[in-house]
Amino acid sequence: MRFRDRREAGERLALLLRPLRGHPAVVLGLSAGGLVVGGEIADVLGAPLDILLTRRIEFAGPPATTLGAVGEGGLLVSDHDAIKRFDVTAAELTRLAGGARSELARQVAVYRHTVAPAPITGRTIVLADDGAATGTTAHTAIRVLRARQAGRIVLAVPVAPARVLDRLAREVDQVVCLRSPAWVYAVRNSYRKFGAVAETEALELLHREPRLPTEVPR
Repeated sequence: MRFRDRREAGERLALLLRPLRGHPAVVLGLSAGGLVVGGEIADVLGAPLDILLTRRIEFAGPPATTLGAVGEGGLLVSDHDAIKRFDVTAAELTRLAGGARSELARQVAVYRHTVAPAPITGRTIVLADDGAATGTTAHTAIRVLRARQAGRIVLAVPVAPARVLDRLAREVDQVVCLRSPAWVYAVRNSYRKFGAVAETEALELLHREPRLPTEVPR
């Protein structure tokens, strides 16, 4: 099963999340692509939309792999199995993490210049992304949300490997996923259209007016 694009995936997730209508919920996109998915969910729930900024720590390889991620507020989560498997030294990890932090700081400057972080304490958080291949970024985001005293956390992704989904399910209160195969080699393979989402487009999503209730799926 392949999704037409991120909007279709978001619409399908939103239909499963309709019981959250009326809750004091906030929808957070875990990436620019996650904002497209999350925007559809936010419209259906009548909830505010924001972005939770994280940055993967990537090792060029070969093969290219994710060693961890850094999150808004300075939190770092490492994938110790990947670090050991590729024999990454502490010095190399520090260098790569520094690069990820620099890019994250740039993103924070871009987004938070005009978009203040949505209030999270005690709220139901729907954490949305366009897919989770390894779960490392989602794991970082969940730890950021727990540190910020989020209430209930619902992870909403169109596709994720079953083993990753099982691990993440132990960290959140609810998981909603449309497709969980044994392996996901690349999230983009689950979409017919999977172009990059520019920061300008992401900012437009954050600044747009929510659709009226009559304009969203019921």
